[in-house]
Amino acid sequence: MIFGKKKDVNLLHLLTQSAENTLNAAQVFRQAMEASEPASYVRQLRDMEKGGDNITRQILRELDKVFVTPLDRADIITLATKIDDVMDGIEATIARFDYLHVTHTDDFMKQFADVLVKSCEHMLSAFKLLEQKKFTQIRAHTVEINELENEADRLMREGIRIIFTNPKDPYHDFRLKEIYERLEETTDSCEDVADILDSVLLRYT
Repeated sequence: MIFGKKKDVNLLHLLTQSAENTLNAAQVFRQAMEASEPASYVRQLRDMEKGGDNITRQILRELDKVFVTPLDRADIITLATKIDDVMDGIEATIARFDYLHVTHTDDFMKQFADVLVKSCEHMLSAFKLLEQKKFTQIRAHTVEINELENEADRLMREGIRIIFTNPKDPYHDFRLKEIYERLEETTDSCEDVADILDSVLLRYT
């Protein structure tokens, strides 16, 4: 793990760009959860997901070009792919509104969206600090991401509990369960990013 200069800034800045794109997507997803037609946001979020893929590919290309890297190569690759997992989760969730024909949101989905936005805000803050190599300040954000993931777990359990204690149409209940579980998996991906950052901190502080 060797610290360089010029290429270090590029690689870390690309990670920050990826986190920023993911936050923007989370904010658009939250708008979709407040909209009368959530599926109308599918194309916009799909385009943002493709933009995230482009950043991830650029990071991998840059890694192939340089010998000196700002962090261990494996950490950079894992961080890039895990941020991409969050972006993929957002796009996969909104896609379910389309192909499962879900036309309305509920309070659980809206609360999930808030948790997701907050998690992505902390992710972006953490990557900005990583870019500045302010390692000790990152920890506060990873702690918050972990707390938010616990809240997402609670939301999923409560949402599914209501589905099974007050069953309605089985197909409707299945669709809700699919969305709740995919949202929870997406917050798990945020926690994965936080866990990797914590492991990086252990080696650099």
